[in-house]
Amino acid sequence: DVTHPGYWSVALDSVKVGDFMTLSATPTAIVDSGTSLLAGPSEEVEVLALMLGAKSIKGMYVIRCNHHLPAMAFTLGGRDFFLEKEDLVTQKIGHLCVLGIQAIALPQRMWILGDVFMRKYYVQFDWGQKRVGFALAATAQNTNLV
Repeated sequence: DVTHPGYWSVALDSVKVGDFMTLSATPTAIVDSGTSLLAGPSEEVEVLALMLGAKSIKGMYVIRCNHHLPAMAFTLGGRDFFLEKEDLVTQKIGHLCVLGIQAIALPQRMWILGDVFMRKYYVQFDWGQKRVGFALAATAQNTNLV
């Protein structure tokens, strides 16, 4: 269910990296087609980048393209929405791959699930029922409402 009617805010259970790290300090995620990347609180993004093996170069998080990247997941409504390496890489520059993750500083702690998330998951905005539905883009048969 939408937790704030001013924007498409939903309860965020956790952010996971592989099967070895779970962050749960931020209780809110906003689904936003006006944001290109995944954006989160600086300290969480820095820990996440470290666990992914990424380095910050001029505000962008990069890995070597041949580097193994564990999957990450946003848990919404008790269900994991996974993003793999091919979902997270937004640009290749030589042997470096730029990840679609950025740190943000906002008055309220939140993650913004932008186009990086929305390319993989079809999002249905249901204003009448005040809820957001997610389904795997183009191939999903089930819709998960949060």
